[in-house]
Amino acid sequence: MNTAKRFRWLVAVLPVIVVGASLLAGQAAVAADAKSTNEKVKEIAGTAEFLRSVPKHFATLKAMDRANRRVTLLLEGESEPRVWTLAPEAELKIAGGWGRLDQFRIGDRVWVWLQVDRVKQPTAISMLADELTEQDTHSYAYTVEAVADDSVKLKTGQKSRTLKTAGAEFYRGNVKLLVKKLAMGEKVYVQSTGDRARLILDKATFEDRRSKQKAALRQRWIDEGLPGTVTFLHQFSGEMELMLDHEAMRWGRSLKTGDKVTLPANPPIPAVVKHVRPWRERTQLHLVVNSFDVTDLSLGQRLLLRVSTPPPDVDTAQLPPDLDRPRSKEERVEWFLASIYCTCGVSGDVCTGHFYTLASCNPNGCGMPNAMRDALRKKIDKKLTDKQIFEELLKEHGPNLLRPHLMP
Repeated sequence: MNTAKRFRWLVAVLPVIVVGASLLAGQAAVAADAKSTNEKVKEIAGTAEFLRSVPKHFATLKAMDRANRRVTLLLEGESEPRVWTLAPEAELKIAGGWGRLDQFRIGDRVWVWLQVDRVKQPTAISMLADELTEQDTHSYAYTVEAVADDSVKLKTGQKSRTLKTAGAEFYRGNVKLLVKKLAMGEKVYVQSTGDRARLILDKATFEDRRSKQKAALRQRWIDEGLPGTVTFLHQFSGEMELMLDHEAMRWGRSLKTGDKVTLPANPPIPAVVKHVRPWRERTQLHLVVNSFDVTDLSLGQRLLLRVSTPPPDVDTAQLPPDLDRPRSKEERVEWFLASIYCTCGVSGDVCTGHFYTLASCNPNGCGMPNAMRDALRKKIDKKLTDKQIFEELLKEHGPNLLRPHLMP
């Protein structure tokens, strides 16, 4: 190649080399920025899961002030009862489903999670459940070890528990039987009051009570509305955002752009759904309202959103109601993480994603969220629908993928 040709070749190739080098440098800078951001996030957020630091106790429910959302509890291991306020978004659970404070029974043993402040002092209740729900959440039932005239000995794992049976109600297949009909080795769910069993249920009866509890809550949603918190208000545009609670996941995500809803006020405030977005275990609604109506609302306000009653299969279908809606690839990935629960084998009450969807897991301390993101991207690249992806995930991970749970 003579000098002239070599010069022309360099003139033609040099811009390509420069552009390529710039792109590589840009990519390296983006990667470095991402790494720097991740390190900064890890430095502030830490690597521990949220549930690891949440105090969890069994307690006896001594009294309730429903109007002010307060309960009096005697925590096991303490000698004096204390009054606790329920956090605004506290989860209440009865018979394996969501519930309301008026459904709890004074004197019953309950399972309670305490909200803590920045110095880790308990300040309020973040979750309150009956014993039946605790057993279901941990996927266990008691095994009957022995039955005496006035007591029953029960075992779970390596722990045994003896309860008096005077006045206890025992149901097998929804048929009420004498406690002495309990069989050795039988699996049962138990609600106790003090040192005695109040309810003893076999699996079929427990599932029937769960179904009835779900039906009762469905009626409450119809009559009262879906619980949520106002998170954004913009009077001049007439737009706002409402974050629905965990329990409203299915009804909230069944809503579509253009649906009409109603906010409580006097008179009630009409609104139209502009956008629906999963946010971990909650559901974010972007609503359009009349600009003047916004003045009746305030940030942080708790309210009950009235919606048109969805068909029953919104509650009973296995898969989410907003399946296969148009979304970008990354929106689909995040939608899946906000619609499924972690199924890792981490034991105890420490995995946030077991109870609050996989999107809530701390990726700085757990590899599962990002591993699932990578797996979902590959499935999406194969042109699988949401339904097909769910079917594959259920085969790979089992039914706990679709329900709040904790490991024994």
